[in-house]
Amino acid sequence: MARFYKRLIWVQVGLLILLFGIPKLIAAETVQELAMQPYNIEYDVIAKGDKVGNASQSLVQLNNGQWQIAMQSKIKYYFFKDKRQETSRFDFIDGKIFPVQYQRLADSSFKDSNLLQQFDWQTGHETGSYKDKNWELVLQDGVLDQLTQLISLRSQLMAQKPLKPIVISYRGGLRTHQFQVIGQETLKTKIGDIETAKIQLNEKGGKRQTNYWFALEKSMLPVQIQRIKEGKEEAKLVISKW
Repeated sequence: MARFYKRLIWVQVGLLILLFGIPKLIAAETVQELAMQPYNIEYDVIAKGDKVGNASQSLVQLNNGQWQIAMQSKIKYYFFKDKRQETSRFDFIDGKIFPVQYQRLADSSFKDSNLLQQFDWQTGHETGSYKDKNWELVLQDGVLDQLTQLISLRSQLMAQKPLKPIVISYRGGLRTHQFQVIGQETLKTKIGDIETAKIQLNEKGGKRQTNYWFALEKSMLPVQIQRIKEGKEEAKLVISKW
């Protein structure tokens, strides 16, 4: 296993060199500043080649000094409707992310799946609820949620270093996500051609896959996200405005 991860690291190093050229040392403070710049991106939701809805993702700093990353989507495809909103409030202290509250509200034609997680770093505990399940967990240092992991991933990419596993809390358990650099790709979008780094995440033994395309010249902002299940594309988000 150790040999496998060592080989994976060297593969990532090679791909990072292809993406960025010979890696340059970037000050950690500069990476953090770039990753925490507020943004708002709008997407078209595409399924089977058709536009079926709209989505958006944003990062803002709140009046109380905390930060919030949010993702919204609204889909209508024949008789199927799905509307959902994800938000994560977090503290950003000394270059580290401390999730405070993650919430997902979903309204679907077939089922609702609301999820709430509260992170109390003073007591070192997380409480949460999903459907009929409630839980309390001991917080692990550095644990993130589904949205804040994207900020961590962008920071790692901008630092031009091999990607480290990211541990997230999800539905009462911990998951370790190992992202993989696939290569560089030029995306043709409504707002023009965008040079991107393609990153892949495999889940559930490879049955589910999420591909991300991050803009190389725009602080690694996510410009396309694709969900694949059992080898077939479920849907993808394609940037329409930023």
